[in-house]
Amino acid sequence: MSQTISVSSRQPSGATLLSPRTIKYLRRAILYILLLLAVAWAILPLFWVFISSIKPDIETYAFEQTILPRHPTLQNYITLFRVTRFGLWMKNSAILSTVSTLVVLALSATAAYAMSRFRYRLFELFGRMTLLAYMVPPIILVVPMFFVLFKLKLINSHFGLLLVYTGTKLPVGLWMLRSYFQGIPIELEEAAMVDGATRFQAFRKVILPQALPGMISTGIFTFSVTWQEYLFASILLFSASKQTLSAGVATFLSEDWIYSWGVLMAAGVMVSLPLVLFYIFLQRYLIAGWGGGAIKG
Repeated sequence: MSQTISVSSRQPSGATLLSPRTIKYLRRAILYILLLLAVAWAILPLFWVFISSIKPDIETYAFEQTILPRHPTLQNYITLFRVTRFGLWMKNSAILSTVSTLVVLALSATAAYAMSRFRYRLFELFGRMTLLAYMVPPIILVVPMFFVLFKLKLINSHFGLLLVYTGTKLPVGLWMLRSYFQGIPIELEEAAMVDGATRFQAFRKVILPQALPGMISTGIFTFSVTWQEYLFASILLFSASKQTLSAGVATFLSEDWIYSWGVLMAAGVMVSLPLVLFYIFLQRYLIAGWGGGAIKG
């Protein structure tokens, strides 16, 4: 009996037992630290690009480098818009990205709805083929698309590039929305049709509001990829006045020469800024879309 008592009362020397509450706080603190490190890792390149864009070139090429500029200036942004055609390139990219996004959303929404509601054996094969088409590297499609547009006399044309953007982004839009429509209960539109709505009215007034988060996600993806696309724009457009942002900014660089690091960094900021504002603007609609279409009124 005494041996049992002595064994049970024995504790490791120097050991400190943590309470469950302390362990919980420790885990949360470690999680927050890891999240902060991940955010810092993602933001650091953007921060460096912005800092470099407001540095004078004399500080950029100086031997002693500083993180923050000694004499901040907006001259790089002024030079970007005065010396180059950056404003025109931004306008071209905005038009192409907006129109291609709207066309992709319209076509993929109607096609995805049909594929999710009507049962045909070929629909499943067609859905898989659309995903396979998006997985084809764009570099493989450049030469065939060039010859097709050349035959149609659409080379060096925004309309021809718009067709390319729509055709290359439509498969992923169709795949994303098809999966989203399949998750919406069919009883919602059936209830609407019982109340006297046609199938198209049920699709427009019930299903589309329910699918708003999926539509916004697809739109953000399509707009972002089209906004910063370089390969097709640099090959299919020849005129400097018709260039898009990525292809136009690339002219600042050559193998052994660069126009100005400050101007190049300013261009990087101006290319990224519309995407950030686009995300912020659509975020509230993405959240507000959940459950909005199920409310009858």
